[in-house]
Amino acid sequence: MPAVLTRPIDVPFETAKAIKAHEVYLAGRPNGRRLLLKGANLNGKTVDTLDLRRSIMTGASFIKAHARTTNFGEADLFGCDFSQADLQSANFERADLRGANFAMADLTGAVLRGADMRPGHVVNWNEEEERSTNFSEANLDGADFTGSNMSEANLAVSSARGAVFRDVVLHAVNLAGANLSGADLSGCNLKNANLTGTNLDGANLKGANLSDANLRNVDLSKAILDNTNLMGAIHRDAEHSLPDDIEQALRFHSTWIASNGRTGMRAEFFDRDLRGLDFSSCDVRGVSFEGANLTGAAFVRSELFLTTFRRAILDGADFSLARLAGTNFTDSVLTNASFVGARIEGAEILDPQGRRTGKSLPVRFRSADLTDANFVGAILDGVDLTDSNRSGSRLEQATIKNASGLDAA
Repeated sequence: MPAVLTRPIDVPFETAKAIKAHEVYLAGRPNGRRLLLKGANLNGKTVDTLDLRRSIMTGASFIKAHARTTNFGEADLFGCDFSQADLQSANFERADLRGANFAMADLTGAVLRGADMRPGHVVNWNEEEERSTNFSEANLDGADFTGSNMSEANLAVSSARGAVFRDVVLHAVNLAGANLSGADLSGCNLKNANLTGTNLDGANLKGANLSDANLRNVDLSKAILDNTNLMGAIHRDAEHSLPDDIEQALRFHSTWIASNGRTGMRAEFFDRDLRGLDFSSCDVRGVSFEGANLTGAAFVRSELFLTTFRRAILDGADFSLARLAGTNFTDSVLTNASFVGARIEGAEILDPQGRRTGKSLPVRFRSADLTDANFVGAILDGVDLTDSNRSGSRLEQATIKNASGLDAA
């Protein structure tokens, strides 16, 4: 456990008295009283090194609090808010953390073995909502989650380098853009998990269940995969790794998307020579390939939402079974390209408040060269084919609706 500096205790007088009585309770001496601080406001307070085991603090707020090495073992912390708190080396072993919020908190070296981190049903203003336990953008480096239940938890863009998740239930968790390099995930249940752009370099996934997981933009070649279940998972074969700089760019891009642009960086491959590269099963939403040479490149089963290929050379490129929405192919060369079984549709436009407008941005093939392109079995719903060259293209074997420019010469 790393050494940490602690600060003097800083809490209101009545709270300090209650904590003192709790210490007596834990020692089994007369006149002790179990700590009850439901809904307490401890924002910014310092509670380093305290023994708060088995306390009841349902719904308490610890925003930006300092609780280094504090022992919360077996405590009732249902729905608590620890966002941006300093929790280095704190102990949450077997605590009830359902629906708790640890966004941007520092849990370096913390112990959460056997903790309950499933979604919690939280009541606000007489309305009940299910809230996932949230570790988004938290520092979990070296933390120990062994044997805990983290079903549906949000760990997007978190850093969990060297963390221990041995035998943890991680069903349907969100790990998009997270850094799990060197982490121990052996025996984990990651069924239906979202690991888009997750860094698994050196991670131990022996015996883990990754069935039906989303592993787009993940390089599995550097992970330990002995007896790992990948049935139904969306992933690239380890032998189809991309060049290191491309892998890194896509990983940063996934972080950029998962953090809504707060961290990471958008991937832009302007005028790059990317001939023959295999982007199959990648998430390239919002990536720019403008002017790139992608002759013979593959995007099979890839996600291409608002991806830009303006002026790109895509001769013989393979988009089979890919999902394209609002993608821009204006002025691109798509001779002999394959869109077999692809879904090509407009991207829904929302207003600044995120509400539907009823409008959509079409997939644009304006002035593109589609000579001998193959659209057999594809669904085209919301496309702009204005001034495109479709000589020899097999559009007649696709399902087409809401297309513009289709009748033009």
